[in-house]
Amino acid sequence: MTENSDIVQKLIEAGLDEKHAMLIIDMACQPPAKASEIGKRLGLSRMDAYNSLKKLQEKGLVKATLDKPIRFFGMTINEVFKQIIRTKEMDLRRMNENLESLTNSGHFAIVANQPMHHEDSFSVLKDRHTIHATIDSIVSESEENIWLLLGKWGILHMLRSGCMDSVKEALDRDVVVKLVVCIDEKTVRFYDKLDPRIEIRHHPDFNLCGVFIDNEVGIQFVQTEESPTGRGKEDTAILMESDMLLSAQSELLNIQWNAATAYRTAKAKLIDGLMTEPLRLSLGDGSFYERFKESIKMGMNQNSNAVLTRNGQVVENDLIPQSNTLSALGINTNQLFQDVGFRIGQELAVKLQHIGSEETFWNNIKSEWQDLGMGEIEFDNLPPKMITVSDGNACDGQPETSLMFCNMDESVIAGVVKERYNKEVESCKRQCSDDENACCYEITILQ
Repeated sequence: MTENSDIVQKLIEAGLDEKHAMLIIDMACQPPAKASEIGKRLGLSRMDAYNSLKKLQEKGLVKATLDKPIRFFGMTINEVFKQIIRTKEMDLRRMNENLESLTNSGHFAIVANQPMHHEDSFSVLKDRHTIHATIDSIVSESEENIWLLLGKWGILHMLRSGCMDSVKEALDRDVVVKLVVCIDEKTVRFYDKLDPRIEIRHHPDFNLCGVFIDNEVGIQFVQTEESPTGRGKEDTAILMESDMLLSAQSELLNIQWNAATAYRTAKAKLIDGLMTEPLRLSLGDGSFYERFKESIKMGMNQNSNAVLTRNGQVVENDLIPQSNTLSALGINTNQLFQDVGFRIGQELAVKLQHIGSEETFWNNIKSEWQDLGMGEIEFDNLPPKMITVSDGNACDGQPETSLMFCNMDESVIAGVVKERYNKEVESCKRQCSDDENACCYEITILQ
């Protein structure tokens, strides 16, 4: 029954009404029968069934016997869809021919009533298919920027309608595309598959849906069907061409954009469950970075009454550094500290994401780095291709037992670079100085 309902839905979307869709499905499963017999199966009167079957026959979707009394029989669902497609293609070809004839003929006066000056205009769009056809049209004419506000489920409708193909073409024309959404466990996989050139940010409880192009034209949804897989026959939107309104809307969009969270960060926090707290998260006194280091160092050189076992065997070592303790428990400490550092770097970049100037952004990073006692950070140029950190002293002069802190500091830079530029980094040099209790390392940004 559920399968039949799905087929009925698809036939309705192809242009048939529900009664005709039910007739087609019934006859696809039954032998030839009289109109009265078919009507009885579906709860239709004899005349209603006969008239409906004749209409479907005229469309080539139902066949009839030549003998008397007439018996009607159907086709497979695949054949029905192919016939509908052929009919629509013929209609489209005929309309294109008529348009070409009107355009080229001298017998018709083609009058364009253009206003002498630009006037604000608003029009109401009904039905999801009509709305998305209009979206596809205005996106295809974009020149500078596209804002897509997709709320929680809008991504499903955009992908089903094929509008994302026009968005990709816009990206190929160097149009900037920004997408504000409310990500969800059920939709996150669709965002992962989008073109990486699309900038995506997450805004919690964001339900606004609309499209705004070049600050010249916008479509604002005012009513959308709750079900993400519904037909959207009652969906309603307003098409706007108003300089004043769209200028105000542009300011609002920028405010929402700055308040939103980078997609990768939001996905990690809401879906992957990774640590995404900011670099200066207050946990008592000090930042998360400082508290994390102190908590790991605590007890490194102290005896404990606890007995550490692995696979039921006592691990014989009275003074096991905490890094070795974690390893003994089967935890990859290098990966752990790299992940923590990477998340700290991403959150730091998110905190400064509103800064457009590369110089200002990296000066802020430099200041944060110094304030946390992470050393002196320098860049070869802006945006940097190589980052050098000197006097880091992450391991407190004990690289043999505390090298994991160096890994964490380097990963902070990797997180900043990934969030800011979506690029990877490579550690190309690391030097430790026992005399000065300091270290120096270089990180290259891969192009």
